[in-house]
Amino acid sequence: MRRRGSDAVGDAKPVFSFTGAGLDDGWGPSGDAAAPRAAPVSPRRPRVRMAHRAVASDVTLAMLVSNNVYFSACWWVATVASTFAKTNGARRDFDDIRPIMIAMFMLFEPARLYAGFAGNLQEKVPMLLGFVALSVFVAIPVLAFFWFAQEQATAFDRALNTVAVLIVLAEVVAGANATRKVLNAQSLAFFQGDET
Repeated sequence: MRRRGSDAVGDAKPVFSFTGAGLDDGWGPSGDAAAPRAAPVSPRRPRVRMAHRAVASDVTLAMLVSNNVYFSACWWVATVASTFAKTNGARRDFDDIRPIMIAMFMLFEPARLYAGFAGNLQEKVPMLLGFVALSVFVAIPVLAFFWFAQEQATAFDRALNTVAVLIVLAEVVAGANATRKVLNAQSLAFFQGDET
């Protein structure tokens, strides 16, 4: 923020000067704002700058994705254990599609969760769109297969995959909302001439 009323560009001085973080932040020893003192700026201690725009990341999506990391690992262990119990430890599964679906989950789920987490925190629209697309076209069909299309689907499979599908649907809604928020923030920054 710059002071108003200065005619020359070089005369404009920042209203607030942030010199560092921590206890030695340029204020008096009592911490009151009445008597600021200049703190030295060294090469090892750069000046702290304020963000030039508001953060557009979605907290709901961040919470859903970070919790889904643990749930996905538990889902995989439970599904493999359930498959092992259904086949009585046989080397060959009588359902030919189930191993392919487990392998697809193992390949695409880490990429999907990374795209959602990084795209949200770094405010990257393509990664958020990839997260939503992977959720709709890969995660939901795989979970729907384990929900009702696999052979000998048990009540445990239905309960586990009902929760999984509900979490992914919530992530799709939150991901679409986060994409809209980030896109609006970046469009506003572009039209205002700010750097993103």
